[in-house]
Formats: sequence, C-alpha cells, structure tokens
Amino acid sequence: MTNLVEIDGGDGVPPEPNWRLIFGRAPDREAASAYWKSIISELRGAEKLAVANSHSIKRLVVAYVTYDISAKEVLKSGPVIKAKKTGVPTYNPWWTTMSNADSQAAALEKSLCISPRERGTGAKVEKKVKRQQAGGGYLKNRG
Repeated sequence: MTNLVEIDGGDGVPPEPNWRLIFGRAPDREAASAYWKSIISELRGAEKLAVANSHSIKRLVVAYVTYDISAKEVLKSGPVIKAKKTGVPTYNPWWTTMSNADSQAAALEKSLCISPRERGTGAKVEKKVKRQQAGGGYLKNRG
C-alpha cells in the first residue's frame, strides 16, 4: 500500500465545506459541521488525515445527515406505509433513502479507515520533514 504524503503549504487539514450550499436547514448544517469536525479529529488522531480525502469526508458527512433526516421521517410514519393511489402497503421511500445512506456511510467509513476494524489497514500520512542545512538556509536566501 502506498503511503500518503502531506501537501506543502498547509497543516494537512482539508477546509470545511460551505454547508449552506448543500443543506437548506440550519439544523442540518450544524449537524454537518459537527460530523465534519468529529471525522477530522478521528482521522487526525489515527494519523490518516490527508487533504486528498476531503471529498470522501464530505460525502460521508452528507450520508450521515441524510441518514438522520430519513430516520426522523421513518420514525414518524414507519418503514411500511400505504400507497396513496392503491392503498397497498409498500416500503416508505424514506426507509429506502435511509438504507442507502447507511450503505454509503459504511463504504466510506471503510475507505477512510474510520471503523475500528479498518483502522489498522490504512496507511498513515507521512509528515514531510524539512531538512536544515548548514547556515540555516542563509546562503540560499541571499542570492
């Protein structure tokens, strides 16, 4: 497995997305921000945080928030509802959305090595070490 290398010019932490562009409701944006910070903290602690993972982290946050929204709706009306036109019992569309969000989140957690089972499998991000030269780079900066 290849090791990930930190990108120069930053602390290796991807910038938090503008949740206002994705979620219309303030509670959803607040939940997304809390999930983002939690995931970033988890990945940083496991030394697996890289800017290259920012889009995967964003998709994971969207899956979490979508799951939460869907779960609330399923709790209101149940996993099975009567179809409006026929009255025949059918799966609640929110149940399907919740199930899909759960599957997406599980796959992304595995990909990012977030779940405890996967933590040991992913590569750690190597921090670039700047070598000090004799003279502290004085001659390089003078010319």
